[in-house]
Amino acid sequence: MKRLIPASRAIVLATGLVLATTAFAIAEDSGSAGSAPAAEEAKPFSPTIYVGPTFGYAEQKESEFAWGVHVMARPFRYGALQLEYFNLGPLRHSSGDFDGLYVGVMPILPVADRWSLFGQLGAAFSDEGHDVAAGTGVLFDLPIEFLESHNVNLTMRADYKYLNIDHGEHLLTLGFMFGLHK
Repeated sequence: MKRLIPASRAIVLATGLVLATTAFAIAEDSGSAGSAPAAEEAKPFSPTIYVGPTFGYAEQKESEFAWGVHVMARPFRYGALQLEYFNLGPLRHSSGDFDGLYVGVMPILPVADRWSLFGQLGAAFSDEGHDVAAGTGVLFDLPIEFLESHNVNLTMRADYKYLNIDHGEHLLTLGFMFGLHK
């Protein structure tokens, strides 16, 4: 039963971010319904597909170098779907690497110009097993005018993920993603 406690905390954190994001979106929509038309946003939202690597730290029984590759579809400002290949380093009890696939939803809360907080809730699959995974993080869109003029975003990403697969693995990474949009 002790194994479920960190997973439960991560799920509660992700659920809280989903609820906060939903409340923020509803408040933003209702605030603009009865008022005069707002000034045009500096950077309007466009649905975007992101791809990029991450590198960092994995905690199994010992600390290891970790890396991953993300593919993220962000169809609207407050949410995304994510697919990630992760590698947590060598397996503890046999030869080979501890790697797998994460699939999940990603509620996003824009907090300031170019800054967003996100939660992650999904499932992780590997040769060691499969179970729930959850986490949180922050995104920052770099203001590179040349890329933006060609419908490309460069986004920095820092995130934490708890993978409840073997004995509760932790993954802390930094990375970047290129985003393509219309």
